[in-house]
Amino acid sequence: MASTLKIDTVTTPDGTGNITFSRPIVADGAALTNLPASFSPSVVHLHTTNGYGSTNNKIRRWSTVISNTGSDITYVDSASLGGTFTINTNGIYSMSYSDHFSVANEYGFSRNSNQLTTGISSITVAHALFWDSTPASNTTQGISITLSLSSGDVIRAHALGASGVAPVQTRFSISRVE
Repeated sequence: MASTLKIDTVTTPDGTGNITFSRPIVADGAALTNLPASFSPSVVHLHTTNGYGSTNNKIRRWSTVISNTGSDITYVDSASLGGTFTINTNGIYSMSYSDHFSVANEYGFSRNSNQLTTGISSITVAHALFWDSTPASNTTQGISITLSLSSGDVIRAHALGASGVAPVQTRFSISRVE
């Protein structure tokens, strides 16, 4: 059975990105209790890989920023360190990552890892948030996860270091959802 979301009144964005709900949101008759009266989403959405860091050679880099809004996530791309997403606010975050490799590969999300020259499937279990593998070459595949993150956590797109044959088909997105 499909869920419905009923919203009594919505004030549209006023240029600041704030959305204000005049009454609690109700889903399937149950009030959602942990939503603030107004919520400014933070989103970092990227596409087109730019290889890997030269030092952190298993950490993906990105060349195109589609969106980088809000203050809950700080995104930095470094030629040597790769792309990092530092969490500035405790909360629930949703992440998605799709990649297209020239050979079978493993890719995923790491948190606070110090094993940045080791493939995602071989790093400490506590550092590997979620990973998957592409079954063959020239395959685009995606993963996603939603979980609680703490201020100071550093998230990375972590792989085995294989090259991509279609960098423009690669995407990464992280957003604070609560």
